[in-house]
Amino acid sequence: MDGTLYYSDRPAEGAQALLQYLRGKGKRVGFITNNSRNTADEIAVKLHHMGIFADPSEIISATDAIGSYLMDHYGPRTVKAVGSLSLEQAIAGKGHRVIPLSSAEQADIVVIGRDTGFTFDKLQQLVNEVESGVTLLATNPDLYHPGPGGTRIPETGALVRAVEAITGQSVMSIGKPGPYLFHYGMKKYGVDASQCTMIGDNLETDITGGARAGMRTIWIRSGGMGQTLIGRDSSAPIPDVIIERIGQWTLLNTSEGRG
Repeated sequence: MDGTLYYSDRPAEGAQALLQYLRGKGKRVGFITNNSRNTADEIAVKLHHMGIFADPSEIISATDAIGSYLMDHYGPRTVKAVGSLSLEQAIAGKGHRVIPLSSAEQADIVVIGRDTGFTFDKLQQLVNEVESGVTLLATNPDLYHPGPGGTRIPETGALVRAVEAITGQSVMSIGKPGPYLFHYGMKKYGVDASQCTMIGDNLETDITGGARAGMRTIWIRSGGMGQTLIGRDSSAPIPDVIIERIGQWTLLNTSEGRG
């Protein structure tokens, strides 16, 4: 959402107008985000403060979805989480037992999200957990997201890379470009991929994930990720439509059958 609907705390020009247009045409709007610090309720409040109106029920965040993923694949479990208090509460809200990362009790699963207070001690604890056989899952694989003035804000994936480098084990993520959030959203809305269009600024998560899920994709090139199609792997999906910013939404194909 950051880089598409807004930039840090500034709304993207034309974002609310696009949402109004789509809803006026009877299109159903959903927001799939790798945000792993905030719940849908919290994200909706932030958007509202910027003049972008979304109901929490329309927002599918990695924060909220990780607990559902755990329940779908493992059932109720004892979980340790690295990240925000909202992440811990969201996991507990799905029926799991959440204990502190520092607890001597061994968890079944450790979830790693974006932790703005990440420390060496937490890295050591994560490595210890992995080496003791605990399953480690990440909310999202992003290495960074765009910040003010073109800065790069470290993300969950950067923390995960450190654990992987030390343990030599790959960590699975439920977020984009993986299929879980896309399928979760389509199931929630009762639609299939042919009825969906994914709009996003990140080639590696939004566009790749949407295309692999079977959706039409629209890439916002100036979203702040600094990405280019030049030099990409030949097997990487190509966006169906490219625009510079979401304010160019009048150029989008809004034909029937596309949501």
